[in-house]
Amino acid sequence: MTCLYLPPVPASVGAARRWAAPLLPPDVRDEVVLVLSELLTNAVTHAAAPPPSSGTGAAGGVEEIEVEVVVDLGGGHVALAVTDPSDQPLPPAPATVPAGADHGRGLLLLDALAQDHGWTPRAEGGKCVWALFRRSRVPSRDGRGGVRGAAVVRVGCAGA
Repeated sequence: MTCLYLPPVPASVGAARRWAAPLLPPDVRDEVVLVLSELLTNAVTHAAAPPPSSGTGAAGGVEEIEVEVVVDLGGGHVALAVTDPSDQPLPPAPATVPAGADHGRGLLLLDALAQDHGWTPRAEGGKCVWALFRRSRVPSRDGRGGVRGAAVVRVGCAGA
């Protein structure tokens, strides 16, 4: 398990991609980095933005966002978690997004690329959005590549 703590600013998205990419197995790297970008962009854009009326509060833009990556080499999974200070639940993915739209595809990508995903409220406030990716090839005990069965990977989001 490896964690990164970031301020809720747009530059954090690129920093998280650069941090995570070398930690990830090549067979799932692109998918995980893309979903990480989308989840972190959502956290920076929606969850960490100050409320329009007061400019303060639980999502007042001062709390850090936590990114966690768990690579389960034996079980063949990679788990990703993004924890943010917002109590707002993760909305359902839209059925479609207009072709010319600049935004709105992140949850569609999450649905398409992750084996499983969801969100969990945190005891001290905020939420953890997680995604699970199955590796396509995992070294077997005899050194040959092979596909492994499913394994349970618990993502340990802070406070979850």
